[in-house]
Amino acid sequence: MVKQVSVFQPGWVQTAADQRPSLNEERLSDDEAAAVGAYLDAGTVVMHTTVRGIDILADDDPVIPLTTRTDGEFVWTGPVTYYVQTYGVAPDPEFLEYVRARDYQPRVPNDEEIEAAAAVFMPPR
Repeated sequence: MVKQVSVFQPGWVQTAADQRPSLNEERLSDDEAAAVGAYLDAGTVVMHTTVRGIDILADDDPVIPLTTRTDGEFVWTGPVTYYVQTYGVAPDPEFLEYVRARDYQPRVPNDEEIEAAAAVFMPPR
């Protein structure tokens, strides 16, 4: 089973006062953010889109790529890569430990793993 990676705090529930999800509080060093960001960038594209999302910290025009990637074990969307690279936001602890254990060396998924990663975001048939 492919695991989904996030940079958002688990259990966030939208309320009238809090319209935007909360990011994980842990921050990576600049060096580790660059290494994890490179790992995320090296993921195999599962679904590509030209649609962009809003940076919840800057309230800018849409700047965040929403393309989905995988390494076969984990799957993530563009905001994960963006917040790691731009703000050093730490991804989920399980994923971070996994990437560290791999010495930040990307894993190349096979076709079955890519299909399983795509299924995470596809509506059921």
